[in-house]
Amino acid sequence: MTTWTLWIGALLVVGGSAAQLAHQAAAARALWVLAVLTFVATTVGAVTTSELSLPLVITLVAAIAATVALIAVTREPTRSAAARNGAE
Repeated sequence: MTTWTLWIGALLVVGGSAAQLAHQAAAARALWVLAVLTFVATTVGAVTTSELSLPLVITLVAAIAATVALIAVTREPTRSAAARNGAE
C-alpha cells in the first residue's frame, strides 16, 4: 500500500510541475497540496500498520520537503501595498 501511495504522490508532484511550466499556478498548487496530503496519508498508514522503517521515513520527509520547496519557489510574487495603489 505505501508503495502505491508514494507513486501517486510522485505523479501529483510531476503533474504540479507540468502545470507550473504551463503557467497554471493555481492548478500546480492544488496538485502539490494533494501530493503532500498523499505523503502524509502514507505516513499515517505506515505507522498504523507497523510498516515504518528508516528508509520509508527518510523518503517521506524528503518527498514532503521537496514538494513544499516547489510550492515556495514557484509562488507568485506578491505586490506591495504601494504598488497596488499605484496600479489602481
